[in-house]
Amino acid sequence: MYSLRGQSSKVNEGHEISLDSIDFRIISLLITGSDNKQISKDLNIPLSTIQRRTRNIMLSGIVTMRIEPNFKRLGIKKGLLHVYLANGDIKESAFKVAKMDGILTVSVHVGNSDVIGEFVYEDSEQLVDTISNIKHMGHVDRVLWSEEVYSVPVDPENVLSSFKKMFAQNNNKYSSNKINDNIKSNNKENGNNVRQKSRNRKYY
Repeated sequence: MYSLRGQSSKVNEGHEISLDSIDFRIISLLITGSDNKQISKDLNIPLSTIQRRTRNIMLSGIVTMRIEPNFKRLGIKKGLLHVYLANGDIKESAFKVAKMDGILTVSVHVGNSDVIGEFVYEDSEQLVDTISNIKHMGHVDRVLWSEEVYSVPVDPENVLSSFKKMFAQNNNKYSSNKINDNIKSNNKENGNNVRQKSRNRKYY
């Protein structure tokens, strides 16, 4: 099992959770949009067990749920903005983009564009205005954009495969930690026995 301690979000700081292979499968199915009933059916595990495990996973901050409307059905376009900075504070620029109208999410990247914003817009004029506002922030070299046409479902096994290597590594880590815990426990027990013998001899 993989034990997560002190790695949860600030909102749920202090919540501890141990992950096993079932939890990783639950996570993979949650990511691809399955609800508890579907997960229970797919994994052939009682619904109450899935609900309890899902609740613990959510409380730990490992998975966060995001409710988003179907923008295409609402007649709203959705796309990505790639912001390239010439210089300046990347984090500060990211927060400025996050405050703009129509921006859904903002993330900082390395390797290509510095800041990527997921955004929605009704027409080309709104798109041009958003790009213009970003260019006027300062330190912006260029802005590229792409429009989402449609999305396709992802095979849960594809998501699960990304966990397999990490899960194998953490199994070894858990085994090592368990050995260390046993050593500490034995040392503590031996120490208690010594103290008990000392008390019996009245060496205070």
